[in-house]
Amino acid sequence: MSSRVGAFHHKHGVNIRLLENETVAHRVESYNKAVVFSEQPIPLCSSFQVKLLDKGGGWAGSIRFGFSVLCPDDIPVPNGALDLYRSPDFWILSASTVHHNGQERRVDFNLESLQVGQSVGCFVNKAGELHYSIDGKDQGVGWTGLPTDKPLWGFSDIYGLARKIKSEFLYDEQMSCSEDSDEDVTG
Repeated sequence: MSSRVGAFHHKHGVNIRLLENETVAHRVESYNKAVVFSEQPIPLCSSFQVKLLDKGGGWAGSIRFGFSVLCPDDIPVPNGALDLYRSPDFWILSASTVHHNGQERRVDFNLESLQVGQSVGCFVNKAGELHYSIDGKDQGVGWTGLPTDKPLWGFSDIYGLARKIKSEFLYDEQMSCSEDSDEDVTG
């Protein structure tokens, strides 16, 4: 079985331009409306990871990052992660706080300190624990109780100072929305 670098989904924020076979996402305007998803679900225990390629622009804040149980084809593209903090269908790390369903949990690192060339990743293990990593080093559990029986789509909001990211996640086996049509993934 061969691996390939995962691309970003064709459905994304209006301020995003996809480059390099859809493996680079570049926010070309403003500070928001730059949400991207993985093109396919990320398997359990596999990392959704991106590298920060460019920062700047005089804005505040940085990349926001996590997972969703919703297929991007089935939802309107959100303006940004802030619109999703109360959603039961998203787990989002913003700065040093993970947001889910109106609840928050602090973590011991801050995405706003991510520098150009560094990578951020996340994965869900078989126990439903969401782990985050910086440059491949596990930063610990950011949330528990994630579903292990539903597809999980990687999610990133290229917000504020972050301007460009590159996918570093690999696919071995893929599952599309149509392959899981027997199960309702919209909640």
